[in-house]
Amino acid sequence: MPMNASVIICTYNAPRELEFGLAGLARQSVTPLEIIIADDGSTDETKAVINRWRERLNCSLIHVWQSDKGYRKARIVNEAVRTSSGEQILFLDGDSFPHRRWVEDHTVTYGANLIQIGRRVKLGPKLSPTITLEDVKAGRFSGLNLMALGSALRKDTLYFGLGIRLPRPLTKLLHPQPRRLMGVNYSMPREAFVAVNGYDEAWTFYGHEDFDIEQRLKRAGYTFQSILNRGIVYHVHHPERSQSEEGSRLVAKAVNGTHIRCKQGIEGEAAFDPAH
Repeated sequence: MPMNASVIICTYNAPRELEFGLAGLARQSVTPLEIIIADDGSTDETKAVINRWRERLNCSLIHVWQSDKGYRKARIVNEAVRTSSGEQILFLDGDSFPHRRWVEDHTVTYGANLIQIGRRVKLGPKLSPTITLEDVKAGRFSGLNLMALGSALRKDTLYFGLGIRLPRPLTKLLHPQPRRLMGVNYSMPREAFVAVNGYDEAWTFYGHEDFDIEQRLKRAGYTFQSILNRGIVYHVHHPERSQSEEGSRLVAKAVNGTHIRCKQGIEGEAAFDPAH
């Protein structure tokens, strides 16, 4: 287990879902060193949520913001990692909230060469609007939730089974191979992120920056490990953004690439200017 861990939440104009995430982090079995909100240009409503939670958490809550100039997740996450102090970085999307033992499950198996990859329970479009902040505060999803079970049986909620926390020896048998890295739920040593120069800020196409950094981490020799049925998060339904043809073309190019460090990454900007 690392001496300390930083949680980075990437968000954009989703204050309700962000508040769910902060409520979930407030009741963790292991408290992180800090929570950093990587904000890709949200309005003041998101800032108000963050300010409300500063006194409710048992750790630092830091808000890193940049102006809204299109999809620039890579740039704001790089700045959040620059700001971080933790030895391990845990990544969570702002449309998701964690199981009570999420931080514990990521930190207990920490390794200096290890990238840990989780997934999410996709709460359905019918269930998601009915979820309240009190549901999250009370931990009603950190166990067998009958609402989610009923939603899954009606084929509304997807991947319900991934929300069942299992003993580690059993998860290794069930999930011996890691899945593809997704920004919603994964962790790595801070040094690993810096070693590949972080996210490539040239990637301004929705949904592809995670694939790129995954390929570069693999080329650098890092080990990938599944933590499915541990490290659990719950994704609140929202309309999906479409992925561009240009992004798909760059994904194909990334598969055949050989570079480890991107050119425009965490070390590529001498002084971060949130207005730019």
